[in-house]
Amino acid sequence: MSETEPMFTIDKAAGLRRVLPYNYTYRINAKGRWFSRSLVDVFTEEFKDQPREYYLWAVTKGALTVNSRSVAAEYLIKNGDVICHTTHKHEPPVSDEAIRIVFEDKDLVVVDKPASIPVHPTGRYNHNTITGILKSKEFGYKDVFPVNRLDRLTSGILLLALNKEKASQLSKSFTDRSMQKTYLCRVRGDFPDDSVTCSEPIKVVTNSQGINTVSPDGLPSETEFSKISFDGKTSLVQCQPKTGRMHQIRVHLQFLGFPIANDPLYANEAYWGKDLAKGGGADASEVSKRVKSIKFKRMLAEDKVESSDGKNHEKRFKSDHESASSNPETLESRNHQNGNSNEANALDQDNEDPFPCPWCINPIPDPPEDEKSIFLHAWKYKGDGWEYETEKPAWAK
Repeated sequence: MSETEPMFTIDKAAGLRRVLPYNYTYRINAKGRWFSRSLVDVFTEEFKDQPREYYLWAVTKGALTVNSRSVAAEYLIKNGDVICHTTHKHEPPVSDEAIRIVFEDKDLVVVDKPASIPVHPTGRYNHNTITGILKSKEFGYKDVFPVNRLDRLTSGILLLALNKEKASQLSKSFTDRSMQKTYLCRVRGDFPDDSVTCSEPIKVVTNSQGINTVSPDGLPSETEFSKISFDGKTSLVQCQPKTGRMHQIRVHLQFLGFPIANDPLYANEAYWGKDLAKGGGADASEVSKRVKSIKFKRMLAEDKVESSDGKNHEKRFKSDHESASSNPETLESRNHQNGNSNEANALDQDNEDPFPCPWCINPIPDPPEDEKSIFLHAWKYKGDGWEYETEKPAWAK
């Protein structure tokens, strides 16, 4: 199915790039535990962010279909079924900073990624990503294949192959460690004058929350650090990771007692305690519980919507579904002639939408400053016969 062309707007006053909301269809291959169970029963039990009444309504409106066809609410799911759930998608805004082209030829484009923009679709982000923006009319690339990974809050060198062959070739440079990577960061405190090598193993605490920590049973990791300058409060530090663990630089700096100065995760005392896990020893399970609790409270504060009947409805749609693509069809254009249950039809006695999009009523708030960027920048990447370098960010000059 073809994708809708994203409608970007630039909010210069806020310094943000926005995407106009659009219909979005999640496609889910039926799981074995769903077989011979009704469509509405499965969604009510598996995706509890919505009440049963919503899924009955979605069936009636053609927002919840099987094998691209409208079905009855009592439809029994079979092996091989593909279930589609169409929602009204609102993406969070990202920085409006320009994506600068560092290098380009027929096989490769190298960009200076601004902080706050994810590399590829993830969670609530789809078009408002580096790959999405590069494939839009603004840049016009047909296919782009990210070769290296940068966190959403990190800026700097990003290599994107323009074909699968180039992507495979460059990926080998990362896996065999022949790539030389140099980052810049600004950390709390006066970093040691002598070079420091941290070889502490890193363990994933939880993938869903994106938390890592130093742990004896973690994976081998190594980063070399050297101080460039100290301004009385923070140090500008050069980092050369020799391995490629998630959040490696951030975790090693936290372990050393010099976390990145504005890191909302690893320099957050609410998560890690006053010592910020210096020297290791953090209780990973406790950290996970704190992060989950704090984020859940924030989600409730942001996502609950007061409906006209006085009932609170939490965030409608999560990214629980396994794979997705944009759907250019409007829900009204679907064919709803197939039979639906009396239970579902009872929800459609008038033309009012009983489940209005909560994000249309209560738009996603703009991200606070501490969720737009961190002082971590991929400055230089060097491989066999090539080298790319960006300008230093303002905080590193």
